[in-house]
Amino acid sequence: MSQIKTIKIEDGVHSTRLANGLTIVSHQMPIQSIAVGAWIKVGSRNEDISEHGIAHFLEHMAFKGTKNRSAKDIVEQVENVGGDMNASTGIEVTSYYFRLLKADLNLGIEILADILLNPVFSEEEMAKEKDVILQEIAATDDDPDDVLFDQLIESAYEKQAIGRSILGTKKSVMALTVEQLRGFLNKHYVPDNMVIAMAGGASHQQFVKLATQYFGDMPSKPVPVADKSSFTPADVKIEKSLEQSYLILGFESLHFNHPDFFAQQIMSQLFGGGMSSRLFQNIREEKGLCYSIYSSSWGFDDTGLMFIYAATSSDNIEKVKQLIYKEIVALIKNINEEELARACNQIKASQMMSLESPVSRSEQIARQSIFYKDVIVIDDILAKLEKVTVKDMLRVANNLFIGNKSNIKDIKTNDIKRHISIQMGH
Repeated sequence: MSQIKTIKIEDGVHSTRLANGLTIVSHQMPIQSIAVGAWIKVGSRNEDISEHGIAHFLEHMAFKGTKNRSAKDIVEQVENVGGDMNASTGIEVTSYYFRLLKADLNLGIEILADILLNPVFSEEEMAKEKDVILQEIAATDDDPDDVLFDQLIESAYEKQAIGRSILGTKKSVMALTVEQLRGFLNKHYVPDNMVIAMAGGASHQQFVKLATQYFGDMPSKPVPVADKSSFTPADVKIEKSLEQSYLILGFESLHFNHPDFFAQQIMSQLFGGGMSSRLFQNIREEKGLCYSIYSSSWGFDDTGLMFIYAATSSDNIEKVKQLIYKEIVALIKNINEEELARACNQIKASQMMSLESPVSRSEQIARQSIFYKDVIVIDDILAKLEKVTVKDMLRVANNLFIGNKSNIKDIKTNDIKRHISIQMGH
């Protein structure tokens, strides 16, 4: 299998694209270990209603035996050399990765290829794994945060695949078949939809040689396109007997490739991303009204979701909600340079620290390759963050929370645009 081209992104960072469409990216680091894995641009939003939960179920089943190895063989061969393995399924990406010593790179790639290209999907293993996932669903139902965030995404994208829970339901999981698993794998696990990534002590040349050996013969296939998303505001109350009450407010935000995405990330950070943020200082520290309060945002391929989370007593939940609205209005009206610098430095530090972990770095370059179609030079990321101005952030806040009103001096809390509001407790 011939290579189309290898691009040097920066020192130690390279990307190669094979003729079949597979992308291979790596960051060589001066360490003795490696993190190697496959990232596939497929998740719960790619499922038909009859497949609800299949992306996650497939991730579980990949480790349950291949044509060459039993489930026990897979685990033992990795742990025999002191390695470990993991996988995760999200709304848009599924990943499988191994941590090993660099001398065991060949073993890691060979087993990775085996579980993705040669899974058996035995009926016996499927039945056992369905029981495991039902327990996972039950555990999720017992966790207030899991219930809250599942409700957030479901409300934000009502009756859409992107809004359905990643785990599926008891009914949908129990109905999944071997034929559906094979069909989903063959449809979505295709070279143009996959990135094989490595960060650690091995060279890109060595990595490409092995990745080509094991993945280079995968046939090219068209990549299915997910349905476009549509944000749906909602007001939800969940009655649940809990010691605390919970509140989450969600707003449609920016997708990964939007020019203002970095400005939005900094704005979210200064608003509720740390202990020095406005939400934490003004509502938790100054007024003592909640134990936990923060804001964050999720970016997707064609949309985004910014949310504000608070855990408080049932007596204080409405008061906290109104204070958050007041903080939103204050944010739209004024952001100072000191706040901007602090929030920017927090995100920059997080980016730089991720370079020190091969697992974090391999995921970072894989996700960039998936969503940006390229690996972004770390200096370029830092430069984009440093270019964000107060004016940029005020514009983003205005668009996000109000809807681009020109006269912000007279804005009040009832001007905040329709959004998701979820309260849970009793």
